[in-house]
Amino acid sequence: MAVLDVKNLSVRIGEKDLVSDVSFSVTPGEVLSVIGPNGAGKTTLLRAITGDAPSTGELRLNDRPLSDWSPKERALSLAVLTQSNPLAFAFTVEEVVSLGRGPHSTGTVIDREVCQEAMAALDVSHLANRLYPSLSGGEKQRTQLARVMAQIWRPDGNADRLLLLDEPVTSLDLGHQRQLMQAVRRFADSGVAVLMVVHDISLAAAYSDEVLALNDGRLVALGSPESVVTESLIGDLFGTEVRVIAHPVSGKPVVLAG
Repeated sequence: MAVLDVKNLSVRIGEKDLVSDVSFSVTPGEVLSVIGPNGAGKTTLLRAITGDAPSTGELRLNDRPLSDWSPKERALSLAVLTQSNPLAFAFTVEEVVSLGRGPHSTGTVIDREVCQEAMAALDVSHLANRLYPSLSGGEKQRTQLARVMAQIWRPDGNADRLLLLDEPVTSLDLGHQRQLMQAVRRFADSGVAVLMVVHDISLAAAYSDEVLALNDGRLVALGSPESVVTESLIGDLFGTEVRVIAHPVSGKPVVLAG
């Protein structure tokens, strides 16, 4: 059964169709990455799913209309990392991550265990007592993802969990990009459904089960990385010449410019 089922989703603002008639699903343990040029509707798609953009069509979470979920119910099964996560208060990293446990009533001991596990997964354990405003951009991004993952780190009841990420590797160096994507992949492998917008197509191909390509708000392609990340499709999607080669170890598509 799909954790998230989207049918004929459209978002119209004024006279502009930002997303048009998009359908897909994400199942437990699956990573689905959304790619496309700037202005393709990727972030709008995520905002429609979270209810932050008015939309038409059908959105179902765990086989229930998303509109039927109370805010607390939704928070126990759905966690979101947006592109911008401003926080000026002098919280420590551990305190920021612990904010993700707000919807739960699991107690101090379990909440602390979850936060420690999430911080370890994102390599911010050594920053636990650092004040958040003093962190670098990449450290802040990893801390925020640890917070979001802590929110749904363990199942709460029988509901499957969904993680939405909007360009999660922003501000990260190459090493931490790889570490973050590996942490997301392991999180999915534990049974979480992941839908994420990814700017780097090669990263999307390396860590995703399926790739959804958007252009001008419309679904252009949906399928395995090998079927979507091709020279013709990516070249047309971004309006530039590219080469696509197979990674020598994983065999996954790697996109080269020109």
